[in-house]
Amino acid sequence: MQRIALKLVWLLFASWTPRQFNSWRIWLLRAFGAKLSHGVVVRSSVKIWWPGNLTMEEGSTLGPDVICYNMAPIRIGRQALISQRAELCTGTHSISDPAFCLITKPIVIGPKAWVAANAFVGPGVTIGEGAILGACAVTASDLDPWMVYVGNPAKPIKKRIMDVDL
Repeated sequence: MQRIALKLVWLLFASWTPRQFNSWRIWLLRAFGAKLSHGVVVRSSVKIWWPGNLTMEEGSTLGPDVICYNMAPIRIGRQALISQRAELCTGTHSISDPAFCLITKPIVIGPKAWVAANAFVGPGVTIGEGAILGACAVTASDLDPWMVYVGNPAKPIKKRIMDVDL
């Protein structure tokens, strides 16, 4: 019943709102149990399965059309960016169980990490601080800090170097 209420409230009061209404969307998500720090951004087209399982640290962003299928907790670190149409999925099924039972595992996105456009993060994954999961990449395993990953399945291609003079 609470998920139906959330869907209805989001549809009527948030899904159509412009960027300037970000604090309104944050307020609505907090009312449904989300733990959102100061300065987070949640675009109006985001789909969040259950706000009570969402934690976003200061300055983190959920971009346009992100799917946050959080049947288990998702924690997004400080200044992490989840780009447009990326999917964070905490649920899967046991393929060896005749009943095909649901299995849920949390996702942790480290500080300053970037999940690029159309990327997929599977259940139980931890993305290390500063790591990048490239556009359209898929990961079902942990990503090391400050590495760039691309492909399906995601493979490391190089170390991420921050230019502090920019």
